[in-house]
Amino acid sequence: MKEEKDMKLNGGIYHRTQIDLTYNSNRIEGSKLTHDQTRYIFETNTIGASGESINVDDIIETTNHFRAIDMIIDKAKAKLTESLIKNCIF
Repeated sequence: MKEEKDMKLNGGIYHRTQIDLTYNSNRIEGSKLTHDQTRYIFETNTIGASGESINVDDIIETTNHFRAIDMIIDKAKAKLTESLIKNCIF
């Protein structure tokens, strides 16, 4: 997945994991973003124009989730320590 992340490959496991895991996790927490809106935010880093209201907290939660997955991938081979956890800033 790290290689796909670094290549910014669309349609691969990394791409699919980011969108599906973020959408489902955030949905459980009450996010009203659709799967397509989540995908759009991931692919374009924008929210797009729509006629409906979008909760800012849902957008922030979504982008933070993307960054958290990236951090997990980037640190996958690092030893899990208290310091590592405390120094992971989103």
